[in-house]
Amino acid sequence: MTGLLKKAFLLIFVVLLWSACSENTEVEIINMDEVLPQSAGNYDYDEDTLENAQVELSPTQKKLIQNFPGLNFEEENKLRKRKMLFMPDRLGYTKKEESYFIKDSVSFHYLSWKFADSVKTISAFYNWLDCFGAQCKSIRINEETNGSKEAFIIWVSDSQIIYLGSEKNINRAQWENVLFSTDNTEWNFKIQQAKRGRITWLFSPSE
Repeated sequence: MTGLLKKAFLLIFVVLLWSACSENTEVEIINMDEVLPQSAGNYDYDEDTLENAQVELSPTQKKLIQNFPGLNFEEENKLRKRKMLFMPDRLGYTKKEESYFIKDSVSFHYLSWKFADSVKTISAFYNWLDCFGAQCKSIRINEETNGSKEAFIIWVSDSQIIYLGSEKNINRAQWENVLFSTDNTEWNFKIQQAKRGRITWLFSPSE
């Protein structure tokens, strides 16, 4: 009998001890966000950063925006769709700048090529005259002929050729004031053509 009582008391003691331990035990809840990789959050941040990043404007584009606040460089530019051969693209320039933009609902196309020296610049211009426009037409110096359907101006210095094309006639004085107001560039050639008109040689060495 005594042995049974001892066993009973021992069993009760074990049960009470187990209950006390269970009540004092703190259960730690693990935050899965702290354990799992945060790749999703980082990806969203990077994506937002890319969307908000602004494309760096070229010096010429900055000039255009400063002078014409309403101007934009949107993709829907009619001159993008035309087929036009620009020979200087193939003639070893050292730097090229190109912009399509719209001003007052008129499409424009700006191109600039820089060359290592005057020999390469003039050579590129002469080669361009040998195959000018979509029809690869040959044009002689001071020849008053149609070069292309669009209006354009070409400036040629010792180291640079600049082309400005438009679907409508171009006010040369206005654009020279915008593009070259801070420059003292000496031009070897300067030619202009109205839309569907004839080339006018405003300046050439043979004058």
